[in-house]
Amino acid sequence: NRSLITPVDSTHEVRLDLSSAGPTVVILKNGHCICGHGCARSNTSIVQNKAYLEAKIQCAGRWAIGLGLIKAPLESLDQLSESSLSWVLRENGGVWHAGAMIAKLKQPVEEGDVIGLSYDHVELQFSVNGALVPLFAGQSLTLNNGITGLKGTLYPVVGVADNSVLDLGFNSRNFYHSPPILDFEQILFENKLL
Repeated sequence: NRSLITPVDSTHEVRLDLSSAGPTVVILKNGHCICGHGCARSNTSIVQNKAYLEAKIQCAGRWAIGLGLIKAPLESLDQLSESSLSWVLRENGGVWHAGAMIAKLKQPVEEGDVIGLSYDHVELQFSVNGALVPLFAGQSLTLNNGITGLKGTLYPVVGVADNSVLDLGFNSRNFYHSPPILDFEQILFENKLL
């Protein structure tokens, strides 16, 4: 039997999972900041219907943020981007899956920007500084607002290289912006009851 709980103490708080992180990544701020080289995923999957999280680009460099299956490779940023087990937004505004850029944000992302991810088990949408950003594929094909076709039990994943530093917000007290889509909320921690 499972239940969802809103974090009230640090044992039930969504954060980056150090035990599964790449070997050369550094996780700081109680699991809410990543730097070094490599990737990490959160300590819980997304189980509710409408989830939102954020990442602030504290220092530019090479980075990725998105969603991935539990077996998505976390050793390096490039492996995460090339994997068929993850869907990630990169520093160039491209959304990568299985080694291909499948879409691109219609605006650049810069140091100091806050990237939001909204996921409802159907579509992954991105926002920058609190506003939804449309995606395009190819030269002119505009996608609705997000990426579809994500399947399986997904975890937030993030990766860094080349001096990049990202601060993560998994719960509302760490958000810079309110979720841009109605009824989306912080990631809830899954609690398994005996």
